[in-house]
Amino acid sequence: MTASKTLKLNTNKTHAHAHPSSKQAYCVSKACNVLFSDHLATREAGKVLTAAVDPGPSITQIVRYELPQRAKQRQGMSAAQLERQAKTLGYRTPQQAAGQLSHLVRQLGEGPGEQVSGGFYLGIASTPGQPGPLITEGIPWRTPEQAVKVWEASVRLLRPFATDGVF
Repeated sequence: MTASKTLKLNTNKTHAHAHPSSKQAYCVSKACNVLFSDHLATREAGKVLTAAVDPGPSITQIVRYELPQRAKQRQGMSAAQLERQAKTLGYRTPQQAAGQLSHLVRQLGEGPGEQVSGGFYLGIASTPGQPGPLITEGIPWRTPEQAVKVWEASVRLLRPFATDGVF
């Protein structure tokens, strides 16, 4: 199941056990990042630029859920070995994945161009080190109403930790 096809957000349940699988919980968490960014862009329009960035397939420890042996193998690998594995699998190294975000920040800060606050950039469709294309349509769960729900759930979760009346 991918978040782009099916998404059930229950903002009353805020822990991983609210979802039947770790993969589904992961997909929902990524969708929440997109929705949070969307609402932040609306709420702070003209004051901040925000974006959700999917770096695409990367050699990280996220495989620990479905391929624990691969995760254990990666823990002992040098940077050169990780880079070789990434190249072999057609993935990015963590540095290349982070490079996409750095490139996007520089691009957004350079003035004219594609400055879309609340944008969602899909890294799987890009070359390493470059941000993926801006996705603006075709995601049925990506609505302003869902974005507000995610924002409100985040406020409820963070309120106990707020100081000076931030919330």
